[in-house]
Amino acid sequence: MNSFESSADVAVSSERTYLREVFAWMFLALGLTTGVAAYLNATTDVAAYADDHPAAIWILFAVQIGLVLGLSFLIRRISATVATLMFALYAGVTGLTFAFIFAVYTTGSIVGAFAGAAGLFAGMAVWGFVTDRDLSSWGSILFGALIGIIVASIAFAFVGGSTFNLIIGWAGVIVFSGLTAYDMQKLKQWSRGGFGGEEQQRKAAIFGALMLYLDFINLFLSLLRIFGSGRS
Repeated sequence: MNSFESSADVAVSSERTYLREVFAWMFLALGLTTGVAAYLNATTDVAAYADDHPAAIWILFAVQIGLVLGLSFLIRRISATVATLMFALYAGVTGLTFAFIFAVYTTGSIVGAFAGAAGLFAGMAVWGFVTDRDLSSWGSILFGALIGIIVASIAFAFVGGSTFNLIIGWAGVIVFSGLTAYDMQKLKQWSRGGFGGEEQQRKAAIFGALMLYLDFINLFLSLLRIFGSGRS
């Protein structure tokens, strides 16, 4: 009995340690993204630059996609240090993209969307952590819906439309709320399975942080689509 309790205590301690590391990296990445975006808006006329270089936002988007895919497919082969640098680079590039977004929307809209995203993210993350329901069946559904949102967002860049924008926004809120709970449960399961050493745990923490970071920023962007007000 004592042996069982000891093993259970070790598992819980390992779980907490891993999740603390995941959230620490996630919050550091969000801080880097916000810092880069805020600095550029304070020191550069981002809106004018976007008007003069319309392809810049597409290049940044392509770099972001490349970094996410690279980190996802190479995480088992690269070192923890390289994974950390790639994650930091992704957060920084996202900050460059957000600088363009922050130049378009009012400060009140940005703060409101951030607060709403924080509330939704926290609620769904807690539910994903404590629920006894197996969320693994959500994976394929959410992934398919995510692909649909990406395609719709690219189409919106060319055709526009306020109703289309709202549909994408609400779909994003639903999908990324679900992904937050799904990913949180997955991270909990990973922590119980063990990692086989500090190097592997560090990489698992970086990848877990990337998953939750993506969920949060896309919740934020979805809410900004719905409720955001443009600068006059």
